[in-house]
Amino acid sequence: MAFLADFQLYLIYTALPFKALQLGAGPFELGTVAALSTGAYAVSVGVFGRLSDRLPRLHLARLSCLGFIVACIGFTLARHLETLFWFAPFAGGSMAPFWPSVQASVADHAGRSRLERQLGRFNLSWSSGKSMGFLLGGALVAGWGTAATFTLGSTVAFVIFLLLPHSTARASHASADVHADVEPLAPGYDPRAGTFRRVAWIANGITFGVSATLNHHYPRLVQEFGWSAETFGVFLGGTYVVQTLTFALLMLRPERWCFRRSLLYGAQALLLVTVLALPFADRSRVLVSALVIGACLGTCYYSSIVYSMHTSSRRGRNAGVHEGLLGLGSMLIPFLGGVGARQLDALWAPYAVAAAALACGLFVQEVVFWAGSRPVRVAGSAR
Repeated sequence: MAFLADFQLYLIYTALPFKALQLGAGPFELGTVAALSTGAYAVSVGVFGRLSDRLPRLHLARLSCLGFIVACIGFTLARHLETLFWFAPFAGGSMAPFWPSVQASVADHAGRSRLERQLGRFNLSWSSGKSMGFLLGGALVAGWGTAATFTLGSTVAFVIFLLLPHSTARASHASADVHADVEPLAPGYDPRAGTFRRVAWIANGITFGVSATLNHHYPRLVQEFGWSAETFGVFLGGTYVVQTLTFALLMLRPERWCFRRSLLYGAQALLLVTVLALPFADRSRVLVSALVIGACLGTCYYSSIVYSMHTSSRRGRNAGVHEGLLGLGSMLIPFLGGVGARQLDALWAPYAVAAAALACGLFVQEVVFWAGSRPVRVAGSAR
């Protein structure tokens, strides 16, 4: 299901910026479409995450499919840019019940000893779907246009709706064992799991915002360079193929990276440099940069989801925070990039904004880690 869900989602998100460009969008409008979609997701996903701890999880996931079909129909029929502004938040909000419910359901059924492996398989599934969505979406937009891509996306959403009731006998609720909040995930376990969780949430939110910037702003550069939509699809499709391979590597030896922040920080620093260079790269260097970007995105996302599910209770709530910050970054960073492009009249501005967000995020993460690592003073203890 995760494969199909991200496959249909990124078919649509490949076509959406090109549809906006057809309707006369500039960089600011491209950023606005992204902000409206991911903003609706960020606002509502936390609520649905908490609901998934109280209601049958996959019942909520089925609601997402119906909403997404309606959004696809709206995108297909849109004849004015304002119509996209109305349906973009509907598309983002319709996915909010899906991911926290599915992520928590995976963790519920995994058990503590198999948690990182099951989450690894889950990550491989959705990331493969995302890769295929961009690859096929770029080819479809180039060969058949945006309407055919939206139609295929809505068809896949309907297939998910039909299959979900048969994917599990009954939706599982959060584990009843609420006494132990954490269990050792790997031999390298660190008791400061909550601190690592918060640091990874911030990292993942910002790096997802960077990926959303590429999704919604890079088509304008592709158009400026005279490249085809297929090139855009290969670039982002390749990025998420590498992300998928990164997930596969990380799940093999979790003890090598769990609860060690150097890899998380290093990935973000490398992504910062790559994003700054991207607007000035030729086609061959752009495709090579997909290797770096995919590896960095994979490292940050895997860390965030593993630490989020590293608990016996409130998995839906943690998944909601994980997805909410992901959505918040995906809303703010492309939007601010569009504002910067409009004010400076520069197509490189969104990438400078993304790099600045990464730099600020690294600083905030270190502050959070430092604050979480301070020894707690016990009342009445000796000074």
